[in-house]
Parts: sequence; structure tokens; C-alpha cells
Amino acid sequence: MIQKDFIVTKELTAATMGSGGLAVLATPAVVQMVENTCYEYLQQKLSEQQTTVGTKIELRHVKPSKMGAVITVEVSLLKQDFKKATFAFSCRDNEKLIATGTHTRVQINCEKFLSQLD
Repeated sequence: MIQKDFIVTKELTAATMGSGGLAVLATPAVVQMVENTCYEYLQQKLSEQQTTVGTKIELRHVKPSKMGAVITVEVSLLKQDFKKATFAFSCRDNEKLIATGTHTRVQINCEKFLSQLD
């Protein structure tokens, strides 16, 4: 299990991100927090030529959080195959559960992945 804290800034609100009209934590920001926590956990085990990309997320965002709130993202590795890792996560605003779900990331070779852009 790994935890990481994030602060809800104006940039992370639904009103600013365009996912809603209120100054509360945006669901896309929750996705970013979860992806970042999982990415950093996996990246420390990879070479400079490797990274991971998110391929799937299932999210239930069940309670709002105001600007200035500290969001704690907790992720646990559920399953890791050769190049695929699946995490369970929960997000809390203080002790209040605000989101849960699962997230899957796949290990890639950076150069090979970027060559697909050509």
C-alpha cells in the first residue's frame, strides 16, 4: 500500500477544469491524483527507457471536497502480471471517503511507444 496527499487548488475544481460549474474537486482531478500515485509507485522500479501508461480506470466519486482540502490517495497493488499492474484505490478528505475504484497501468518502452506517433 502507498499513500500520497494532494491539496485541492482552484486549478483542480470542476468549475476551472470544465467538468462542472462548482468550485469543488473535479472528478478528472481525482483520476489524475490516482494515476500519479500509481505511476510514481511503479516508475521507481523501471529503467529510464521504460514507463507506464494508464489503460483503464473505474471510479466512484461519491462526495464533494472544497478548495484547500487535503486529499489522501491510498493505492494497493491487486495484481501484477508481466507488464500489467492493477490497483485498488480509495481517496479521502480527512476521514471522509470521497472516491473508490480500480486502475490498470501497462509497462511500455518509451521509444517504441512514441514511434507510434509517426
